[in-house]
Amino acid sequence: GGTTWVTSIAVGSPSNITERGEFETTSPEEVIPRVVEWLKQHKFDALGICSFGPIDVHEDSDTYGFITTVPDTKKAWRNADVLNKIKSLLELPDSFPIGWDTDVNAPALAEYDSDETISSCAYVTVGTGVGVGLVIGGHPVHGLLHGEGGHISVPRYPGDDYPGAKNLNCENFDELESMCCSSALAARAKCTVSQLKDLPDDHQVWDIAAHYLACMCVNFILAASPEKIVLSGGVMLRKCLFPMIRAKTQLYLNTYINVPTITTDAIDKVIVPSEHGNKAGIVGALFLGKIALDEKNKGSLARAAAPQIMSHALVALAAVALYSVLTRKK
Repeated sequence: GGTTWVTSIAVGSPSNITERGEFETTSPEEVIPRVVEWLKQHKFDALGICSFGPIDVHEDSDTYGFITTVPDTKKAWRNADVLNKIKSLLELPDSFPIGWDTDVNAPALAEYDSDETISSCAYVTVGTGVGVGLVIGGHPVHGLLHGEGGHISVPRYPGDDYPGAKNLNCENFDELESMCCSSALAARAKCTVSQLKDLPDDHQVWDIAAHYLACMCVNFILAASPEKIVLSGGVMLRKCLFPMIRAKTQLYLNTYINVPTITTDAIDKVIVPSEHGNKAGIVGALFLGKIALDEKNKGSLARAAAPQIMSHALVALAAVALYSVLTRKK
């Protein structure tokens, strides 16, 4: 990832993390071999990998498993073959269960799975960047590539003259990420990113952040109608942001979406923090490993003869005990 690559082992369930490693992000040539060496010291039955994007998630593509058109700040990882390099260095067979997706789709899947009352969920991480994952009907939205919701256009906060960085070539298109990532907030507050935590809750920078994130929620509600929007990442450790974002979302929607879960206090259960706290990303990656293993076991059971099914299922329960993950920490 942009700052740190994280490896973990979970036992029994993706949230039960028993071992963890961290590696400073330098270049693929340096980081991937170190990660593989760590993984070689452990036994695991499935592998989940999630990464910052854009990445190629289409299995029929020649660049499946690649990080692709990243910005200049991460150019060392541009067109890096992450998935296949790890698989090759670990000498894993083609049949080995591996999950691969973005570092926001993966936790979106985990958040969706933890709430049986919903059919759709958006997951947003707000930190050094802004990433958005979307799950509908139990499946992450890929489509042309995958969502890049951190680059949607948002209306400016009144009087805000912060220029913001641009990835897209469109005049007056103020990208969400460039307006409310941690470095943008720190620049407005004239402090370092690490000093943001020392600012009081009534500092204007938090009202600015709440504005842009509420505009994001409005756009998502209008375009995709998710039943839950999970907000995570370093910026969202500022808990006062949640009621501010909810209130502004209601204000900006102006009752146009006239459903009680949005227009009443029930919105407290729509725009929410992650159940997994700052572990949301890594739990999501572990969840990818679980999905891959479950799919493999389901296929094995379907092919088994009836008298063999119970025996194979018991093996599957034993196999589900370990997952390995490679992901990044925001």
